[in-house]
Amino acid sequence: MQLRVLPPFASLLGLVLALLCAAPAGAQLFETKATQAFMIDADTGTVLFAKDPDKPIPPASMAKLMTMEVVFNALKAKRITLDDTFVVSENAWRTGGAPSGTSTMFAKLKSEVRVEDLIQGVTVQAANDGCIVLAEGMAGSEANFAAQMTDRARQLGLPKSTFVNSTGLPADGQQTTVRELTMLALHLWRDYPEFFH
Repeated sequence: MQLRVLPPFASLLGLVLALLCAAPAGAQLFETKATQAFMIDADTGTVLFAKDPDKPIPPASMAKLMTMEVVFNALKAKRITLDDTFVVSENAWRTGGAPSGTSTMFAKLKSEVRVEDLIQGVTVQAANDGCIVLAEGMAGSEANFAAQMTDRARQLGLPKSTFVNSTGLPADGQQTTVRELTMLALHLWRDYPEFFH
C-alpha cells in the first residue's frame, strides 16, 4: 500500500516542518500584532502562545459565549427546552433588534420565538436581540441574567470575568480576559457537544 498525501496537506506539512527546522531553539513560531493573545492545544491544555492573556478587556460579542453557556446549561439541566418560546420585548427589539443598528436576527416586536431559533440567531448572526430575548425569558430581565452569567463564570473558575449584559454591548464594569475566554470556549466545546450540529 502506498501512502498518498493530498497536495494542500503536503504543502502545509512542508511549511510546518520548514518552520520547525529553521527556528532557533526557544524562538516563538507565532507572532501577532494583537495586544492580547492566548493559544492552547485543546487536547492537552498545553499553552502554545501567550501575550498579556490576563489583562482585563471588554468582552464585546465574545460575551455571547457566556450567554450560550448559561442557555446550554439550562437546556442540559432541563430547566428549559429547545421548543420553549420567549416573547420579543420592546427592550429587546430596540436595544438589540433592527432599530439598534447592531447585529440582529430581526425578530419582530412581540413575536414568540423558539429557544432553538434564538440560539441559531445568536450563534450564526451574533444576534443581540436574540441574546436579550433569551436573557429576559430565562431570568426576567437582562440584568438578572447578566448576574447569572457572572455567577456561572465563578463556578467555572473564571474569576476575572464580569458581565453586565448578555450581548457584550459596551457597558461599564463588563470585562474578561483572553485566557478566560479561551477556557470558556474550550468548556463549551467539551461539555456541550450536543448543541453543535
